[in-house]
Amino acid sequence: MSEEKTVERIPFCWAVSILVALVMPLGFILGKFNFPLWVCFIGWAHYFLYGATPAAFKTTIPCYLYGTIMSVFWMLLTVAVAHFMPKPYPVLWAAIITNFVAVTLMVWGFKFHNFGSGVVCVFGGFTMLLAVYFTGSIPKVGPMDNPYYVVIWAGVWTVLMGYIGHFFGWLNVVLTFPRKVSS
Repeated sequence: MSEEKTVERIPFCWAVSILVALVMPLGFILGKFNFPLWVCFIGWAHYFLYGATPAAFKTTIPCYLYGTIMSVFWMLLTVAVAHFMPKPYPVLWAAIITNFVAVTLMVWGFKFHNFGSGVVCVFGGFTMLLAVYFTGSIPKVGPMDNPYYVVIWAGVWTVLMGYIGHFFGWLNVVLTFPRKVSS
């Protein structure tokens, strides 16, 4: 009795290069709109880490969202508490103090849903929000002088870029044009 196996018509290494060639213009053409491809390709890696099948989305989507939301919560809490901290580094002191609330809650939450099994994706969302926020890798639209808005907008942009990256992972597999053959 023969078994079926999946064979790539285009080698994966070439499919990755094709994907990069297709999406790289977004980083250049959109300019001030700021399409951070580095976030997308970290999301791409999450897709492959969790199996590179559509079932991976059951882990990547909620876990990445959870990590990003917890990071947004931390940064919003930091902005609120910074007003009460001593100079010269009120945001630093606020971040240190609020870390004990936000990070502790995030890790405690690993026991719910599948956050514990998707911990790399959770921390991916958490750290990508910090990277997007601190590098200013967001479109400059809306009240950018409002620190609460900027944190939330960075969160929205982080989730969108991560999810586009998860889609890129799926697309990368499609670009190999896999087919089933008898072994």
